[in-house]
Amino acid sequence: MKAFHAITDAIAAEGFDHLFAVMGDANQDLIVDLGERHGMTFVHAHHESGAVGMADGYARFSGKPGLASVTQGPGYTNATTSLVAARLHRTPLMVLAGHASLRDPYNPQGMVDQPALAKLTTGATERLDSVHNVDYCLGEAFRQIKTRKGPFVLNLPQDVQQMEMPDSTWTYRPMYQPNALQPPRTEDVEEAARLLASAQRPTILCGLGAANAKAEQEVRKLAEQLGAPIGVSILASGFCADYPLYLGISGGLGSDLTVNTLADSDVMVVVGASLNEWTTDFGKLLKNGKKIIQIDDRPDAFGWFARVAVGMTADAKTAVAQLADRLGATAEARPLDSGLADRIRNQELWIAQYADGDATDPRRAAQYLEDRLPKNDRILVVDGGHAAMVCTKILTVPRAGNWGIGWDFGSIGQGLAVAIGACFARPGERVTHVTGDFSFMMNVADFRTAVRHRLPLTVIVMNDNAVGQEKHDLVHKKLNASYAEIQEPDFAQLAAGFGAKGFSVRTPDDFGEIDRALAVEDGPVLVDVRINGDVELAASWEIAKHLS
Repeated sequence: MKAFHAITDAIAAEGFDHLFAVMGDANQDLIVDLGERHGMTFVHAHHESGAVGMADGYARFSGKPGLASVTQGPGYTNATTSLVAARLHRTPLMVLAGHASLRDPYNPQGMVDQPALAKLTTGATERLDSVHNVDYCLGEAFRQIKTRKGPFVLNLPQDVQQMEMPDSTWTYRPMYQPNALQPPRTEDVEEAARLLASAQRPTILCGLGAANAKAEQEVRKLAEQLGAPIGVSILASGFCADYPLYLGISGGLGSDLTVNTLADSDVMVVVGASLNEWTTDFGKLLKNGKKIIQIDDRPDAFGWFARVAVGMTADAKTAVAQLADRLGATAEARPLDSGLADRIRNQELWIAQYADGDATDPRRAAQYLEDRLPKNDRILVVDGGHAAMVCTKILTVPRAGNWGIGWDFGSIGQGLAVAIGACFARPGERVTHVTGDFSFMMNVADFRTAVRHRLPLTVIVMNDNAVGQEKHDLVHKKLNASYAEIQEPDFAQLAAGFGAKGFSVRTPDDFGEIDRALAVEDGPVLVDVRINGDVELAASWEIAKHLS
């Protein structure tokens, strides 16, 4: 048995079933062995960033760890942005990275210190320097992945891969402890319950940590006990969406009703959200002497943006359940505010009229999608710059597990790969990917991957023939905005050239083309929606200023 056989045996034993990769000389034996000997589904991407992004999307939407592989040198460096995005999302993802042979210090593809770069991008990596540390490397990898701390890069030098294992009877045995859910301290639960019992206007704010912990049932029980509305961070859109007092996304891309309701509360329970300036609308939620009860499984999550009255380093699901039980044992549930529920249902996002001109107001296009996409089972992945802001503000999902964004890292162009991964994660369900023109063009080659596998993927391209957010920024700075304008191809024809179905929308009169696209049941579909690039969200410049 060679070392790479030991690696593939362990991966198969851990239950991985899909491999997203770009083949090269340093990972081809791994890929073939996983497919031939272990029957793994192999998805050959067109770019390493896409391969890792697909594995990221697969993990997000399946609830299982993702697996990607890249070759040495440029194969690894190409994957860097997707690795950082997966780290920021805390995606459980294993990357098998080919590495130059240790016996060849002059290999040009060994010029990059891959373990050092992996440490910078993921914070978690090992290099298989010897057949004697296979068990150690596997233990480190699966310990990271199984505890959902983020991606892990296993660097596999070519010469070590081909070495014979010293024990011919070697079999894989897990070398890590299963993830133990951390309970909160009893005194923290008691103090939090005391604060909430005396609160006049309690609220709950949930983030990625709450969604990853699948704590919807527990959070809703606590909310119903308190009669409290629930807001969410952008990463947790759809979390408890069927709750009558679900406020939606908090921050600049949320509604005024959401921000004002959360800001007006006197005690706020924060579950798995970092309270960063984006979620808090640059601090608006943290004023007025508000008491904060924060629950997070990361010990370093507390006190960076706001002083907390009670901080619980604990698993979100466990801590919220204990807090709800403690309150339920001593007090009757408070009634829900029916007036707030009515305002949530009837709120209007836009006061001004739409501005279409020779194209379509992006807000009108996004609202049309919101009205036409199936309500109960839609799966959305949003990407882009200004177009993503518009769509995030308008488009909704029925549950957190049906929502994904491609800009965890503040990047654009990641969403297509995440959406493709979602298609493999949820076979038979159609995934809708809404993106901008420049964002889509960044990784357009992997649209062919979706076509090759006949994936149920609908791509909506909000096309202003520009780098939209940057164009708005240049206008505010009184600089020549034409530098941000880029004439793109006819995306409907491009889709047809790739082997997909393409549709074009120029004005609202063409919205029937969106209906035709949404009626397609088989294979990938693309809709090129020409939007009025002069339309800008009020939050756009405010967000841009804080990023500078």
